[in-house]
Amino acid sequence: MNHSKRLIQSIHRASTILEIFISEKKTFGITEFSQKLGLPKTTISSIVGTLEALGYLEKDHITLKYRLGPKLFQLGMKYATNMDLVITARAWMERLCFQFREPVNVGMLVGDKIIIVLRVEPENRYMVFPQAGSVIPLHTTCIGKLLFANLDEERREEMLANCTFDRLTNSTLASKEEFLHEINSVKKNGIAFDRQESIKGLAGIGGPIFNYTGNIIAAFAITGNADNIESQREEIIKAVKLTSQQMSLQLGYSAV
Repeated sequence: MNHSKRLIQSIHRASTILEIFISEKKTFGITEFSQKLGLPKTTISSIVGTLEALGYLEKDHITLKYRLGPKLFQLGMKYATNMDLVITARAWMERLCFQFREPVNVGMLVGDKIIIVLRVEPENRYMVFPQAGSVIPLHTTCIGKLLFANLDEERREEMLANCTFDRLTNSTLASKEEFLHEINSVKKNGIAFDRQESIKGLAGIGGPIFNYTGNIIAAFAITGNADNIESQREEIIKAVKLTSQQMSLQLGYSAV
């Protein structure tokens, strides 16, 4: 019985260590973990060493501090792909993909990163970025713009603090001012555009997905050959708006 209690306590402590990263946006060393949890360094060192060995934490061998590891990302992606959202989204995204013969991506905000959780492609199409699991830029993508546009002000400021507005092409919105001006339009019109801002020759049109609480939970975008996207611009906009509306309604959203 005592062994069982020690085991449960160890799991609880390991969970507490991992949960620190939910609210903290920095790496931690053994001493900092110890101070934050009020536990001896020897205890922390043993638990952290086990979490590192299992891939739940990752050690920076220069600073000797820890950050979340790849195993948690893999588990998070597995969770995301099993959610009702992705199950619901797949049918809608396949319909858009078939209609316009271009890839369709669904992305979510995970922490402070935009992650692709679903990608649907036309048959026999050469695989291009982004694939499911990719981290995509906030300021150059339809999905990033849509998710940001529907955040509250406090969360927006947190995201902006971490955005460097790297110029990826000549069309990239490379400043906070340009980006926020674009966001005003996204918020007003409920639709976002990627005008070859991430990759030259690649454009996109996307819409938001809301849930029953009225909050945005994901966004999607038809992203493909810029000439093809532009030649079908009005049809795509109409289809994206309809899909956004119908998917959100299916997830319990009410605009009233």
